Order: sequence, then C-alpha cells, then structure tokens
Amino acid sequence: MKHPNHHILFAAFIAALLFAQSNLSAQQRINFGVHAGEGIVVDILQPDVLDFGDRFSGEGPVSITPWDESEGDVVPLSITGVEYLDVTVTLTPPPGNKILLQGNTDPNDDQRSMPVNIKMAYYNTGPGGEVGEDLITAKAAAQEVTGDMVTFQIRRRPGGPPGPPPTPPHSGYVPPKSVAYLFIYGDLTVGNVNAGPYSGDINIHVEYSTYAFD
Repeated sequence: MKHPNHHILFAAFIAALLFAQSNLSAQQRINFGVHAGEGIVVDILQPDVLDFGDRFSGEGPVSITPWDESEGDVVPLSITGVEYLDVTVTLTPPPGNKILLQGNTDPNDDQRSMPVNIKMAYYNTGPGGEVGEDLITAKAAAQEVTGDMVTFQIRRRPGGPPGPPPTPPHSGYVPPKSVAYLFIYGDLTVGNVNAGPYSGDINIHVEYSTYAFD
C-alpha cells in the first residue's frame, strides 16, 4: 500500500576504502533502501554506489563532482512526477558529517572517522519523457544546490508570461509526467586514520511542494 503523503525516502550507505601503507585492502558494504510514495517515482541509476575508492591514511581531501570524474562518479537518481508540479528535496547527511570505521560509533574519534561533505545538484531542463536521457549532458548542466534543501520544478517552465493553468484533475484524466535528475556527490577528507571500511547513512526525502497563501 502506498503512503498518502507523496514522499520518497532514499537511504544510502556511502563507503570509502582505506589502504594502509602496507597496501592491506578493505572490503566495502553498500546498502540502499528506496521507499516511493504516491505520485512520485525515484530510481537510483548507475552507478548506484558513492565510492571514493581506495585511499591512503593522511591523503587529505578527495572530491567527487558531476563535472570532474577523476576520483569517482556521482550517484544519479531520476525523479518522475507530474511535470507542472514542484518537488522539495531534503538531504540528511551522515550524523556529524562523518563516515565511521566499521565497529566505531563515535564520530569524534579522529583516528576512526573521516569528515564528509555530501552535496547534490539537479537537472530539470530536458525535454522530459522517459528516463534515459543522456546523463553526461544532464550532469554537465546540473544546478548545484546550496544547503541541504531545494525546491524545483519537475520540468522547468520556460520564461515569459505564465501559460494556461493545468487541466484540473478529473475522472479518466492522466496528468503529464516528466523526469528530473538528482546527483549525489561530495568531498571526503582522509586524515591520519586507521585502515578499514568506512561508511555512513544518507537520507534523501522527496515530496510534492505545498505552498501557503494569505
């Protein structure tokens, strides 16, 4: 049964592999959970892992962005919904903005945690329609978000005077759907930390926007 609140909850684990100077490798474990509410469909596309790769202790900052894939690739998500409605996306980063060594629960333990800054960007200027539009084009034109919340149109409306109002819902009417894209990426700082698998939780909440009018 679908939840009536028109929301998506996307729970993701991010992980970074850390190599000690002896090149001892570590394994990573990635888990995703997607819960789609009525009226919106969110799909995690490929790659479905935000992976900072194999790192060395004391290496310093490592970045993944939609515009420079030298260190890794972003995680793309498609958001399918009614094209003339807006959605609000809220990102909840890992607690304390840290990923933790397996078995560690203390984000203040600097030898068993790494600071991470999770970011997002969106793209809603395509022709709409089915998922599968060229993601290279979408990533190159994605709009970076400042902060952990953003509201945008499923399909960006052109400038100029507003168009006619959408057709009111009625029996047998199916509102037009379109696809927007959300990209998850970020920065990792690798300090003087112990070797092993590091992970943390990301939560993405997507819902149709509601507005209060006087």
